[in-house]
Amino acid sequence: MSSSRPTISDVAAAAGVSRAAVSKVLRDAYGVSPRMRERVERAIAELGYRPREAARAMRTATRTIGVAVPLLRGQFFADILDGVYEELDAGPYRMLVSPFDHETSERNPGMESLWDREVEAVIVVSPKVRASWLDSFAQRLPTVVVARHDASDHYDRVVNDDRAGAALAVEHLAALGHRRITHLSHNVSGPGMLSPHAVREAGYREAMRRLGLDSYLSVVTCGGSEAETHRATAALLDRGDPPTALFVGSDQGAFGSLRALSEHGLRVPDDVSVVGYDDTQFASHPRFSLTTVAQYGTAMGRVAADLALERIKARTEAREWVSRPALIERESTGPVRLP
Repeated sequence: MSSSRPTISDVAAAAGVSRAAVSKVLRDAYGVSPRMRERVERAIAELGYRPREAARAMRTATRTIGVAVPLLRGQFFADILDGVYEELDAGPYRMLVSPFDHETSERNPGMESLWDREVEAVIVVSPKVRASWLDSFAQRLPTVVVARHDASDHYDRVVNDDRAGAALAVEHLAALGHRRITHLSHNVSGPGMLSPHAVREAGYREAMRRLGLDSYLSVVTCGGSEAETHRATAALLDRGDPPTALFVGSDQGAFGSLRALSEHGLRVPDDVSVVGYDDTQFASHPRFSLTTVAQYGTAMGRVAADLALERIKARTEAREWVSRPALIERESTGPVRLP
């Protein structure tokens, strides 16, 4: 056994298990038996092993930054990956992408996979895992969290000012004469997670009240996919007497709303105006010409990569970078049509 500061190999030898088994216990991974956990934790205590320092020492030569993203169903996530790639391209570091699905409050499989591959830092996009798990993970491996508003002393955050972005959407529609503005909010939060969509909904409510539109407050909660937002919009329209404007929580969702409006014989923007969120690539396509709130995903990716590199160089204090949103006006919004 080493006489210097103990390593993960020392812990594995003392516990009589593999290094992979120690790694699983350290990150509280699924499938660890109580007996194995007890053996590893006893060895950690006896050796005085410090996971964060040792984990970082193990990863000093990989020249790899991991990026964990939800399965690539949305253009916004691709924009973030583009930004990470652009920032790393000129240097020695490369990114390793680990898409994840089936995330729970207790584990994020994409982040766990990257830990096993001994990356030097992790950038994770919009995780729904509980805050305490995320905080514990970040104490073992330098971590940058994108698109989640929870604060922590152990990881960096790259977020958009979603409250201000929602206000821009509402103010734009109100200036066009709209009063009956419905917000389609995406229910993508996890336990105790402060998601961008929760903040956008709060911003919508605040702006409506500030503009004296309290009586017109209307929130429809749905999933974040185009198909789920299409179904929610169709159900809203089936009730009759539709709102004159929709503020949708993402561009991807807005495309679903546009399809539902067309299927119901409603014209955009003559009958119903639509505002999305993200300003993804397809929003500017002439077929959609979607008015949207830009949060500059590529820039967020570049900043996240830069923060990860700083963490690798031993910065320990937590930092936050906030993207300032802007309303991009296109042809999906117009003046309210008087009866």
